[in-house]
Amino acid sequence: MSRFRRASLGDEFGYVPGEQPSDVDGWLKLNTNESPLAPSTRVASAVAEAATGLARYPSPRAEPLRSVLAQRHGVSPEQVFVANGADQVLDCCYRAYAEPGDAVVHPSPTYSLFPVLARLFSVRDVAVPLNADGSLQRDFAAQPGSLRFVVNPNSPTGQWITPGDLEHDLDDASGVVVIDEAYCDFAPESSLSRLASHPNWLVVRTLSKSHALAGLRVGYAVGAADLVADLESVKDSYPVDRCAIAGAIAALEDVEHHHRLVETVCVQRERVTAALRERGWDVLPSQANFVFARPPAPHSASAILDSLRTQRILVRHFATRGLEERVRITMGDTTATDRLLAALP
Repeated sequence: MSRFRRASLGDEFGYVPGEQPSDVDGWLKLNTNESPLAPSTRVASAVAEAATGLARYPSPRAEPLRSVLAQRHGVSPEQVFVANGADQVLDCCYRAYAEPGDAVVHPSPTYSLFPVLARLFSVRDVAVPLNADGSLQRDFAAQPGSLRFVVNPNSPTGQWITPGDLEHDLDDASGVVVIDEAYCDFAPESSLSRLASHPNWLVVRTLSKSHALAGLRVGYAVGAADLVADLESVKDSYPVDRCAIAGAIAALEDVEHHHRLVETVCVQRERVTAALRERGWDVLPSQANFVFARPPAPHSASAILDSLRTQRILVRHFATRGLEERVRITMGDTTATDRLLAALP
């Protein structure tokens, strides 16, 4: 750290991503919630074609991708904001709605980027503990805040709240409510259908998980046109590049491949959950593309992490208080699950 960096950020400031080994040979990566399948075969050719136009800036509003997403969700293009991954959408929410000193509310445990963004934008990070079943506490909506987030299904727990329960839990919540649905394609239902009744809601989606485009960085928000205009006003000049726009459209058009990917995850999720529970693991019910599980005694989560690493298998372990007894395991394909289960006690 240099002597010039803002002192308010502190020595340990920064988001800690899952490990990305530089030596990919032989590693089974089940630590960063990536897709178990490659993208649609249509994506590479679409990206290659788009690359011929790289001398020109892309559309500042990510057209024609924005219009494709609008048609997909039955809204107008003015209700869609596209950015460089869902993380940039979340960043723009802080830019648009949180003045320095404001309270920004979210459940706990949840996505560890929120406290980082709070410090970056000099806002108060208000973490409200989740109930044991993953539901929101009764007073969550009553917490004062200009902005509040709910990740649904939640990360790292995988637990899911029905849109009906969300509506009930968030009734009369002040400020802008952001429902982060990064993993929602693996769950029974989205909250997108409830937006018309909630003019202060934004639903955030990503193409990283269920469309296998983590490397292209495409995320978006859907909401009322005035909220989307707010996000547009604080975005970077050209947040989505030409190749990402073209690749995202190609992935969205291959509906069959998307369904195959979602089915693969759901089948393997049930398989891993059943196998681990049979061995005495405590596995939280998950509607995401991962499971959050506690190994049986005498095994510890950190020991499991180390053991798997010696076998070149990566899973995620959070040293955060309250999470340290569990590991988060991303779902792979059938072969990956075979290897994982053979390596676990």
